[in-house]
Amino acid sequence: MQIAGGPVGIERIAYSWKLPPARGARLRGYRIGYVLDDPFCPVAPDVRRPLETTVDALGKAGARLEPGWPAGMRIGEWHGAYFTMLGAAVLPNDPTSHRAWGAAVGAQYAARRCWGDYFAHDAFPMPVDFVTAFPHDHSPDMMARKISTPGGPRPYLDMLKWIFHATLTGDPATVCPVGRTPEGRPCGVQILSPFLEDATPIDLAGRIAELTGRFVPPPVKG
Repeated sequence: MQIAGGPVGIERIAYSWKLPPARGARLRGYRIGYVLDDPFCPVAPDVRRPLETTVDALGKAGARLEPGWPAGMRIGEWHGAYFTMLGAAVLPNDPTSHRAWGAAVGAQYAARRCWGDYFAHDAFPMPVDFVTAFPHDHSPDMMARKISTPGGPRPYLDMLKWIFHATLTGDPATVCPVGRTPEGRPCGVQILSPFLEDATPIDLAGRIAELTGRFVPPPVKG
C-alpha cells in the first residue's frame, strides 16, 4: 500500500498522502465493537460458532469488546442505497431515476457519517457472509439463484448483505481465517475499520490469525 497508495498523475502537484499506522500495538490496546448475527441476514450456525470462538479469544487476550451496531444504524435503508448504486453501475439500461440516485447518495453520506462517528472504536469485526463456500451456480438469472442452508434456501444475493457496509462507505475491510466448519470448510471474519486507516484492520487480522491458528491449506486432491 505504501507503493500503490496516494495521488497519481497531475494530482501529485498539490496532494500528498501518508498511510496512518495501525491504531494498536497489541490486542490489549484495541477497542473493538462487533456483531456476529442479525435478523437482516441471519448467519448459519456453522459460521457463527467460529466467530463466537474468535470474539472469546479476543476478550481473553485483553481487547476491549463492545457488542452491538453503531447508534443510528439503518441497515435496510443503506443496503437499499447500495443496491441502487450497484445496479446503476453494472446493469445495462438500468432504470434508476435521478431522484432515486440522489436519495442513494444521501444515504451513502449518512452511512459514512454514522461509521465515522463510531470509529472512536478501532475496528468492527462482523461476518463476511452468512454461509461458507457453496457449489457454483452459473445460471444467468442471479435473482432466481438459491443457496442451501440448514434453515432452508436463501436468495443468492444475500451474500452482499454483510459486505455492503465497506463497499458503500469506502471504509477498509480485511478478512482473516478463524477456523473451519465441521464439514472442513474455511470460515473467516470481516474486520471493518476507519476510513483510510487500512493498516488497522490488516494488523488486527494478523493478530486474530495468531489466536485462531492461521490459514491451513485444504488437502490436495488427486
